[in-house]
Formats: sequence, structure tokens, C-alpha cells
Amino acid sequence: MEPVGYRPLRDEDIEALGAILGDTWHGYTKGRKRVISGIVDFANFARRNTFAEVAVVNGSPIGVIMTRAGVSNKKTQAHWDAIGQRTRKELDELGGSSAELARFLEAMEQADRDLLEQSGCDPDFELVLFAVSDKARGLGIGSTLMGHAQGYLAAQGASKAFIFTDTDCTWEYYEHRGMRRAAERSFADDGARILPERMFVYEMNLEGIGR
Repeated sequence: MEPVGYRPLRDEDIEALGAILGDTWHGYTKGRKRVISGIVDFANFARRNTFAEVAVVNGSPIGVIMTRAGVSNKKTQAHWDAIGQRTRKELDELGGSSAELARFLEAMEQADRDLLEQSGCDPDFELVLFAVSDKARGLGIGSTLMGHAQGYLAAQGASKAFIFTDTDCTWEYYEHRGMRRAAERSFADDGARILPERMFVYEMNLEGIGR
């Protein structure tokens, strides 16, 4: 693989990162509809970030990490809300259902709020999104992104931070990195289940990082 660079997120990265999330979470569809579905997800996460970094090869993103210390500013929220609105419109024009995706995201967010309250984690420090392209896994890229995000959070005064994850993601990664499972909930017996089979909150220890 060509040399990997790391830099702040740019709007020009959205298409490539939407494709990565589309491949991860929207395998039931394909083509442009899959990419747009991924961008809708991405904008939903990005609206709450206070730090975002991408890994790039030849200028093309192959991984991303976002974190939050406190609350994102209104400019960030408005920017990503506008992108989300535009892409939801495109999804509908392609024959998808932005309303259905919105219902899923709303259900996820409610379940996440319940899990966070159950976990007892500090709500001010969050690993918002972490995704690496399949072709780039196992090369240390995710570890580098994670290290940069942890350094940022520690610099903001965090001693711990949390992340939401579930059985539709590679949740095992967080256990392999020694993170603590702080809360979990099963939706396996829900007959009308639209959420993942199990959802989790993991907590990472940041003590000693950057000090």
C-alpha cells in the first residue's frame, strides 16, 4: 500500500467515507443508493463531533475517527444538518426511504441514551465514529487514528471516554484494546426488531495519555 497520511476531515472526503459506511451498514442495497445511505449516517454522526481526522492514501480517505469533548458548536451542527437534508432528499429520489432510515436512527439514538444512562459513563467525552475500509484493516491504521483521538480527548481533560457500538459493527475490537463493557442491551427477542441484536457502551481509560 502507498504511504498513509492523516489530516483533518474535509467536505471533499464525504463521498469516500459514505461509501465505507454504506458497505459496512447498507449491504442490502447497492450502487449510489448504498453510498448515499452511508452519507446520511455519516452526517448524523458528524453533527456532534469536535474532532475529526481521516487516514488517506493518494488523497483518498480509507478511514475516519470522530470524537466529542462537550457539545459541538452550532456552526458544525448546521453544516452537517444541511448535508444530511440534501442527501436524504437524494436518497428518496433514488427510490430509497429517508423516512425509514430516520426512524432507525431515532430508535438507535433513544437506545443509546438509555444505555449511556445505565453505564454511568461521563457523557461529555465520546468516541463518536470509528471506521476503516475493509482493504485497510490489519495495517495499524485504525490504531493510529485511535491514538490521535485519545490524545485529543486527554488534552481536553478526559480521563475516560465512551463509545456506542453493536453487533452490526466490529465491537470485538474494543475488547481487544482493553476497553470495559459498561452497559449492554439485547433486542434479539423483539419481534419487530429494527435495531441490532445487541447494543453496547464501552469505556476507554485515558489516564496517562499525553501526560
